This record gives sequence, C-alpha cells and structure tokens, in this order.
Amino acid sequence: MLCKDLNVVHLNITEDYEYKALFRLCSKQECLDIDLVDVENTDMLNQIKEQFNLEDSVEDIKKILMDKIMKVTTMESRIVEGKK
Repeated sequence: MLCKDLNVVHLNITEDYEYKALFRLCSKQECLDIDLVDVENTDMLNQIKEQFNLEDSVEDIKKILMDKIMKVTTMESRIVEGKK
C-alpha cells in the first residue's frame, strides 16, 4: 500500500493552553490515532509504515502526511468572522 492511499480524518486542532492537533489516519481496514507532534518522531513514522504495510520511505511518509493534513485544514477552516 502507498501512503497516498491513506485518509486523514477527524482532524482536531486546539489552541487553549497548549497547541494540540490530533487526527485519525485510516485505510479501508484500520485506523490509527496520531498527534501531529508525533509525525516528527521517526518511531511513529515507522509504526505507521508497519501498521499500514506502506511501501514509501519514512521521509516520503512524513511529507505525504503533512501535505494531507494541510489539505484537510483548508477544507475544515471555513469559519468567517466579521463583516464581508
């Protein structure tokens, strides 16, 4: 399987007292809950690679995930405040 085939769903970003960004990475068969901070962690990237049996390199997985997360944030942030 390739990382591009995975879906980033349920992205939740909070900025209360500390910044947190949690998301769920899913294939058709299984899901994994991940904190965005952990995407910097090589151990987490290896876990993702193993769990989803990905063919991509760890560096490619990180880049693809960040691209997917950025795409989801643009879709999720549609709140407009103030006058137009």
